Amino acid sequence: MYAAPTSSTCGSQQIPMTPLLQAAGPQKLAVSILQAHGLQHMNHFTGDHPYVSCEVKHVNSRAEVTKVVTKPVIGGDTSNPFWGETHELGPWYEGEPLEFTVYDKGLIGSKTEGKVTLSPELFFPNGFSGMVAISGLPHALLHLIVRPLGPMVGQSSAVEIVETVEPVITDVATNSKKKKKKMKVSKKSKDCC
Repeated sequence: MYAAPTSSTCGSQQIPMTPLLQAAGPQKLAVSILQAHGLQHMNHFTGDHPYVSCEVKHVNSRAEVTKVVTKPVIGGDTSNPFWGETHELGPWYEGEPLEFTVYDKGLIGSKTEGKVTLSPELFFPNGFSGMVAISGLPHALLHLIVRPLGPMVGQSSAVEIVETVEPVITDVATNSKKKKKKMKVSKKSKDCC
């Protein structure tokens, strides 16, 4: 469990105490966006297609955007949509909140239904599972599970990438077809050997 840093007095000297648990470097999170209850109908002509994005609100404003997005729900009860999706999200650093935004996808763009900000104390280090109120929507809830997965580590020593060059090209003059080419590329991380 995380304890805030405190200090102790030893004679006339104050000795700072360190936290019991502290994240070292970038962490990876498992974010499950299960379902919402009580969303509004926003697209009366095309129907509602709600989806959710989860973004790490980085303390460093120059950091790259760390974000995952669910697929839009296109059928069923769209005011109480079910996604049931789990995504890995990283890098996340201790102290950074997560912002969940519920959108409704339309023909031209997406409209924001509401937002949820999950403070890091709620999910780190023990995880979070529950329903949270969506700001901007009265009586609307979002069911989430957030689990810390530990420090982000480099890729394994050998990664095989298979690329397929598309499409099949037909040469009209000679009426011959060139075959698809597959390339195998092996990369080794800097940590290896």
